[in-house]
Amino acid sequence: MESLVIAEDHKLIIEGYKLLINEIDGLEIVDIVLNGERAIQAVERCKPDYLILDLHMPKVNGLEVLTYVSEHQLKTKVIIISMFGDASMHKEALRLGAKGYILKHADQEEFTTAINMVRRGKNYYSAEIFEEQETINNIPGTKPIIPMVSLSSKEEEILVLIASGKTNKEIAKMLNRSYKTIDTHRTNLMKKINANNVTGLVRYAIANGYNI
Repeated sequence: MESLVIAEDHKLIIEGYKLLINEIDGLEIVDIVLNGERAIQAVERCKPDYLILDLHMPKVNGLEVLTYVSEHQLKTKVIIISMFGDASMHKEALRLGAKGYILKHADQEEFTTAINMVRRGKNYYSAEIFEEQETINNIPGTKPIIPMVSLSSKEEEILVLIASGKTNKEIAKMLNRSYKTIDTHRTNLMKKINANNVTGLVRYAIANGYNI
């Protein structure tokens, strides 16, 4: 059983998080704290696998908590969930090693996807976080980041095959689907990922850890 701490100062939002997290197999909430100071104490005391962290916290803000986790080389993976849409905060949170970053208006599916992606060892960042992607990609010492989007298992399967160099005809034969169906999937993938061509799909797959 993996452990998780919630650091959020709005009790109504906490109740929503609890409902969603309790539906995720293999994940247990071990502490809930209402300010940044308590968040640092909880991380030290509980040594959780994951920390759901709001940036706008009383006493000690979220970036200071993230700085503490980073500087003390703690193994806790931090997922930021915040109202903030400021590019400088995105940039700093990513520089400090946040594994996930979504905005509070995200839907339930994105919330669950973000947690599950981080649990699988991948990063997850809401597409909106990357409206200033060029700026974020210029952080010294970091690699270009392509935001993870929510894909179905079939879309992920087809993405890997396309990125591996398979043609639509070959994929259709392998999956026992029509050429038109595979071509539709390819078009939808390019729209979701915001890729202009197959190279964009390959770049996305590599950046997000797909085995190709």
